[in-house]
Amino acid sequence: MTEIIIIRHGETEWNKTGRFQGHSDVPLSGEGRMQAEVLGRNLALNRVDAIYASDLTRAMETAAPLAARFGLSIIPDPLLRELNFGAWEGRTFSDVNAEDPDAMKRFYNDPERVDIPNSEPFPNFQRRVAGRVREIVVQQRGKRVVIVSHGASIRILLADILGMPIRSIWHVSQLNTAVNKIRFEDDGFAVVTLMNDISHLRSEDVR
Repeated sequence: MTEIIIIRHGETEWNKTGRFQGHSDVPLSGEGRMQAEVLGRNLALNRVDAIYASDLTRAMETAAPLAARFGLSIIPDPLLRELNFGAWEGRTFSDVNAEDPDAMKRFYNDPERVDIPNSEPFPNFQRRVAGRVREIVVQQRGKRVVIVSHGASIRILLADILGMPIRSIWHVSQLNTAVNKIRFEDDGFAVVTLMNDISHLRSEDVR
């Protein structure tokens, strides 16, 4: 059995202001750095064998306290990045909605059909993230692996594992530093054992 613990990065200023981040390299906010420190202290694990992270700064910064706690190096991986939002990156949700409300409606209700200039199609995004996670499972068979990634990346992975249509991903909450656990049996069968857990933050009254 291989356990994957996949965690969303901490808060950024663009999270606070409601901007599409995607591949834009946005660092953690002060609140996000505090969340990462609390995650590193309080995540209820006694052993981690490897730590991977999206190579974007916000994911690497979130992984750093956990890596320090377990004496591990972070393995940066661009295949674990967020969706590339193309022309929407850096723009606020409200501005995009005001400009093209139909596109925003499709984004939330039928993302496979949304046309965002220069963006990554959602099916390609799912193949990238879910495929890479399954490769990591094979490479780290029998181990416990932490992956620090992004909100949509985790949602699209969970949809793949649970057999959910891509259009369902926005019905799954992923808060900043949310912890999700997936157990992979040796035959590849996967079971989600925890989703969107932020009990590590509540233990120190961090929201």
